[in-house]
Amino acid sequence: MNRKSWWMATLMLASLPVTAGSLFDPVELSDAELAQLRGRYVLPDRIISFGVVMSSSWQNGSGQIVGAQVALNVASGQSQPSLTVNMINQAGAAGVVTAGTGQVIGGAGLNTVQGIVQSVRTAGDFNNGLNDVNVSVSTGGALQATPVGQAFTGSESFSNSAGAVQVSTANGGLQIALQAANGQGISTQQIGGGGVAQHANIGGSLNTVRNLAELNVALRDNTRNVNMTNCLEQLRSLRQGGY
Repeated sequence: MNRKSWWMATLMLASLPVTAGSLFDPVELSDAELAQLRGRYVLPDRIISFGVVMSSSWQNGSGQIVGAQVALNVASGQSQPSLTVNMINQAGAAGVVTAGTGQVIGGAGLNTVQGIVQSVRTAGDFNNGLNDVNVSVSTGGALQATPVGQAFTGSESFSNSAGAVQVSTANGGLQIALQAANGQGISTQQIGGGGVAQHANIGGSLNTVRNLAELNVALRDNTRNVNMTNCLEQLRSLRQGGY
């Protein structure tokens, strides 16, 4: 329990009779109890916009890039959320990419982990992999721009000389699955079903792999903290009783 929560609990206890105080001593909540309280401390009218952006990309040894980005955005006043998808496509130096011969084995247990799971495994040389989840909460800002792209219909596929990528629904969420060409490897990223999973298995060399996810929440300024005001009013009434 954070410091603010303990302080507010103490203020409330101070307003109780001494005999009743022992019945309401602060007790640390378990993880299961906290899980039932997620999202209940922000009033709906304070949320200006909410968005999730997920992108996966693969750059091979010649600089060619293939990937996809999917974005979910809900703004105040929207009748329904927008869900768009874009291909990430970049030409390289048109050089020859050496076929990957490395083999990544095992790791089946990673698919059963709950919560956030990230892995980068490589059987090649000079590779670079990054899995990242970022949460951004801002206040007093403007509406987030609605992502530009084609409407997501449930399954989209893209490909170029660097590989192929598919965006689809899976296990109650969204998944980006990428198969790099010339045996360079695979990457997957999934949000939903109670967790976030980001994996990269690299079998070639000189590859750069990125699995990125960002959650953005914009809130209106909270000009008056009603809960804190109520607690202060309780303290003010105690002065007359000599506390």
